[in-house]
Amino acid sequence: MLHSTLHSRPPSDEHFTILVLLVDDQAMVGEAVRRALAGQPDIDFHFCMNPAEAPALAAHLRPFVILQDLLMPGVDGMSLVRQYRAQPTTREIPVIVLSSKEDPVVKSEAFAGGANDYLVKLPDKVELVARIRHHARSYLHQIQRDEAYRALRESQQQLVESNTTLLSLNQKLEDATRAKSDFLARMSHEIRTPMNGVIGMTTVLMDTELSREQREFVDMIRSSGESLLTIINDVLDFSKVESGKVEIEAHPFNLRQCAEEALELLAPTAAEKGLDLVLSISPEVPSIITGDVTRLRQILVNLVGNAVKFTAQGEVSVTIERKPAVENPDNLALHFVVADTGIGIPKDKQDRLFKSFSQVDSSTTRDYGGTGLGLAISKRLSEFMGGNMWVESEKGTGSKFHFTILAFIAIDEPPAWQQGSPEIRGKRLLLVESNAAQRRLVTSYANLWGLETTATETMAQAQSLLQAGQVQPDLFLIRADLLGESSPSALLNHWKDKFGRDGAQVLLLSPRRYRPGEIEQLGAVGAVIKPIRPHTFLDTLARSLAQGQKTGKRAPASSVFGAPLAPDLPLRILVADDNAVNQRVARMILKQLGYESDVVGNGAEAIQACRTQNYDLVFLDVQMPEMDGYEAARRIVALRTERNGKRPRLVAVTSNAMQGDRELCMEAGMDDYITKPVRVEELRAVLERWGRIGTGKPFPT
Repeated sequence: MLHSTLHSRPPSDEHFTILVLLVDDQAMVGEAVRRALAGQPDIDFHFCMNPAEAPALAAHLRPFVILQDLLMPGVDGMSLVRQYRAQPTTREIPVIVLSSKEDPVVKSEAFAGGANDYLVKLPDKVELVARIRHHARSYLHQIQRDEAYRALRESQQQLVESNTTLLSLNQKLEDATRAKSDFLARMSHEIRTPMNGVIGMTTVLMDTELSREQREFVDMIRSSGESLLTIINDVLDFSKVESGKVEIEAHPFNLRQCAEEALELLAPTAAEKGLDLVLSISPEVPSIITGDVTRLRQILVNLVGNAVKFTAQGEVSVTIERKPAVENPDNLALHFVVADTGIGIPKDKQDRLFKSFSQVDSSTTRDYGGTGLGLAISKRLSEFMGGNMWVESEKGTGSKFHFTILAFIAIDEPPAWQQGSPEIRGKRLLLVESNAAQRRLVTSYANLWGLETTATETMAQAQSLLQAGQVQPDLFLIRADLLGESSPSALLNHWKDKFGRDGAQVLLLSPRRYRPGEIEQLGAVGAVIKPIRPHTFLDTLARSLAQGQKTGKRAPASSVFGAPLAPDLPLRILVADDNAVNQRVARMILKQLGYESDVVGNGAEAIQACRTQNYDLVFLDVQMPEMDGYEAARRIVALRTERNGKRPRLVAVTSNAMQGDRELCMEAGMDDYITKPVRVEELRAVLERWGRIGTGKPFPT
């Protein structure tokens, strides 16, 4: 009878039938064994009387146990045992030798020949069944072990083959990624270098006397250049994010300054559209935090830029609040909200917002442009910083983009500007501002500093209060585009006619920076530039009141470059760049900020210049002939031994903006890093940062 022994897979311990093969020349023995096993439901019995057929039959049946008689005519039972052991199919099958007597010598020979057990026939029924089951179960376990080992070896082999294939694919992927990164880095450098000239020169040109048509042309050039730069940055950032090579840094920085710088980058575009930019930071938020200022600024610039892009009128506001850190109380959880009064986003299309190369619909791309990468990058960056990003919006009602990050508290002290100034405490301010958010913000600052503030929405309301004698301000703060046909001079004349004395000052609240002399022609003493920075707002108020009362002089007006830095932070500056256009751009921008600078064309010339002159700041292009910026930086750092430990601060100015480029500059000994095209705001920040460190003057907080 053939049964489960022919199955390709071994049976389980609980459900298997034991096939027993008896090889004996006596029919009587066969019948006796059959009867002994007949009542066992899990045992099948097969009898072979011809010993010559036994090896072939055993190989065919593959029983769980062979009962082998030793004494048979013509064939020796011992030789059959050896044959079983010689065949691969029967080599491991248990063999129980049946002998007519208990003979130690015969028993020893049987075991030596490969037998597993020895019984004197006819054995007791109970003992026979027990031994058969014992050997059958041992054989089953051996089969199972062999199968498991074989499966393990096959799995290991498959794993080795899979790993080999995976390693090959990974190598190809690394080669492709390296080639892509090299290409992006090369293209970034080649595009950024001429764009530095385009954007830099248009910035300088915008600060000169131009006709309206000329100004429109220059503005179109600048706007197109900025759009191209945004696309380049998006593609590079997307490449970094997708490759998982974004490294989140942790350094102390001024959170308010970071947010203000982000808004100031978008301020010109917002001003062109007549939009108000408003920043509100909760008092519970620490002034100095530890985190990645670059990535946070990038998220804010992207979200505020989108808000400005999709808003035709009204305002864009940024709110920062502190939230409890749920998982780790040592962390600082910050919640940012960028809200606008723009076109809004339909509920059924909001799921497309954070997908790469995706926008709400095709008309969005046609009407507003963009790659569809900015939000995807920003969301991933917020996640890298331990937070998340989501949106609240409906079509036609504006949008609110929320994001959170985790950081640490570096300094939790109130900033100096919150203390106000004795020059303005108790003075009277008349505010004329049509935007409610700006009105609330200015009023909150003024009240904090002890100013008696009256706020109106229109010039007509202000004139009415003045004529009725209900207000007698020491200072007017007027939204510039509300002046209409009036001028600050007309307001002052009205004040003089009404009350018979001078003394009131007029400040303009405006998103644009005025050229030197322009504010004086209007009859104002200065301007508060939006988005409002509280420390500069306080300083402007104090200087305007103090100068008006003591000297009658007007506060200096600022250009599109801001107030010159050189009078307050004198610096000797060297620029090293091999590109003639970039040299001229750098010198002209620095001149607008009040600095005269020396220029050289490569790293070797920069080293020689540093040997002969005591520069405070050296701007080094990275890629230059003869000697690049890296080597030049290392050698200039080494010069400190010749100058009693002193050396100039080194700033990399480069078109290399890929992952790791900043780290290469820092490793070479540079102190700071800015990318081309150079933005005036970034350059001002670098000059002010190292200028204050060099002179020991405190930073505004």
